[in-house]
Amino acid sequence: MRPSLLKLAEAPPTLVRDYLVRQDISPEIVDWKYFDARFSRGRERGFVCMNDDKVCGFLGLIPFQARKDARTLECAWSCDWSVDASQVAGGMGIMMVKQAKDAYDAVFNVGGNENTRRIFPRLSDRTVWDAGISFVLPLRLGAILTKLAPPFLRPLTQRKLLRDFPLKWMRGAGLDNRLQVDPGVSLEIAPLLEDAGGEWRPLYDYEYVRWQLETCPAVCSWSCYIPAQPAPRAAAIVWRSATSTDFWRLVVWGIRDAKDEARFLIRQAIRFVHQQNGAALFAIASHLDQDLIAALTAQGFFRRRRRLPFYGMRGREAKLTFDEFQVMSLLDADLPYRFS
Repeated sequence: MRPSLLKLAEAPPTLVRDYLVRQDISPEIVDWKYFDARFSRGRERGFVCMNDDKVCGFLGLIPFQARKDARTLECAWSCDWSVDASQVAGGMGIMMVKQAKDAYDAVFNVGGNENTRRIFPRLSDRTVWDAGISFVLPLRLGAILTKLAPPFLRPLTQRKLLRDFPLKWMRGAGLDNRLQVDPGVSLEIAPLLEDAGGEWRPLYDYEYVRWQLETCPAVCSWSCYIPAQPAPRAAAIVWRSATSTDFWRLVVWGIRDAKDEARFLIRQAIRFVHQQNGAALFAIASHLDQDLIAALTAQGFFRRRRRLPFYGMRGREAKLTFDEFQVMSLLDADLPYRFS
């Protein structure tokens, strides 16, 4: 029997879940990522390759909108792309990508697994190898030792004195009294999230950010902002793994329209993470986003060697032209819950 390609909604959910679990994706993440009807809202979430009633390939899609030349485009991030070569030919993986392109105006990927980095450059209409700059701010010695120590010394890094030794000293005892910190993604900052501005960038509305950082079972998040009417002028969200307080992520809004307030929130977010016993704080920025790069480096963030490639493919908008996004963040694709 020849293999067939199905939309995710057409494939047997149990078989899809079993296949993705075999790809080392936890059942909780599979259900949240691909079977949350409230987030999916009837949009295409992926394509499945079936052969002899078995799933033998998968391409996941995370729908979002982007703005270009005053037009709103229906786009998707691709993720979790895999093919069981023992069951079908490798060309089925490319066929799934073509199906994804037919479902959206454009399909994008940032970072990606080994398959993506090997094949996407041949399929993409735009590839930028160093589009995303990865930043880290070490807060405690354990963050450095865990990454750099050879295997035989790693048990020593778990000793409390070494692990918790601070690398960044905080002046004063607490957070600024102007700051509001809410668990999850605060509805107060929703208008700020949905202000598109004039840049070529993803448009993540409140429901998208809440899905990524509040309903995801793998993370815990907090919103930081200064209350204002009708809405805050800047905001930051920090989050960590639900099972560890060590490594945290940061995303910021308002860096251009309210630069001083955004920089203040970055400083306060660092202080909050430090109070929560965080060992390191991570962020990414587009290499084009000089405002955010300057704000992060001013607070002591280091550029990591790791750069994130950007891949863009025209979909059903065959004449669409684009460059890499002018704004990138750890909300892109499925980066938010990946802490490794």
